[in-house]
Amino acid sequence: MTTMGNKALDDLISRMGDLPALPAVVAEVLRITEDPNSAMAEVTQVIQSDPALTAKILRLSNSSYYGMRQQVGTLKLALVILGVREVRNIVLGISVFETLKGKSGDLAVAQDIWIDSLKTAGIAKGLASYLGLGFQGEEFITGLLADIGKMLLLRHLKQEYTKVFQQFRADPTRLVMAEMLKVGYSHADASTALAVQWNLPKTLSDALWCQYRNPERPLKQAKDPKLAAVVRVAKMAALDDFEQDEGHRSLEDLEAWEILDGAKLPIPSEARKSVVEGLKQQALADAPPLL
Repeated sequence: MTTMGNKALDDLISRMGDLPALPAVVAEVLRITEDPNSAMAEVTQVIQSDPALTAKILRLSNSSYYGMRQQVGTLKLALVILGVREVRNIVLGISVFETLKGKSGDLAVAQDIWIDSLKTAGIAKGLASYLGLGFQGEEFITGLLADIGKMLLLRHLKQEYTKVFQQFRADPTRLVMAEMLKVGYSHADASTALAVQWNLPKTLSDALWCQYRNPERPLKQAKDPKLAAVVRVAKMAALDDFEQDEGHRSLEDLEAWEILDGAKLPIPSEARKSVVEGLKQQALADAPPLL
């Protein structure tokens, strides 16, 4: 049984053909960290076998997304301060984008997708913290991976997808429609398919499956509805223009906010705009490049 028990995803994965394998360093880090008693030295050794990846981890660790009070200059210190789970999530996010970027055909668009993904991840992290949801990095990595399906489409369609992405980047509804016309599935579908194929946590894959409003994918059926709701609000907030008085999709998603009203520290409806807008400004402050 796949995400949310939906046979449609099984059919989708079979139609998509060969999906890229999970990067070897990620698979090894995930394997090691499944054991709660795994030694930090072992995790460090695996990651440091890839110097370029190590440098990118440190760059992201020192960005505003993690609000470090001191500069982190070594992987060991990052593991001590952030914890193994957070570093594991950073490894997963960076490695997946790097793997798909390599055959994307358009590095500028790949960079744009990375920046949009970081915005979503940063907003999701801030929103979950504000709500007191007590996640341990799940919201950041889920937000970061929400658009890996775009990378997969860019890899397959190259310039054809570049045109579609550039035309509809700010309008997810029209982007999804254009993708469906091109290949018969959306980037949200593709993101979910990759997560399922790689045996990533069901809480993550369900949230990816529900990242846009769809009556056939209700948030309440996700394994963790609050995670799915946070990511969906963050995804829309990353695109919303808060200088306008209306048309804020992140604030109009009543299904998501109904679930988030059950959080430990719910946000009153009249305060949502200022809170979400502030979280977006924080996320925009510092986006380390992928390339």
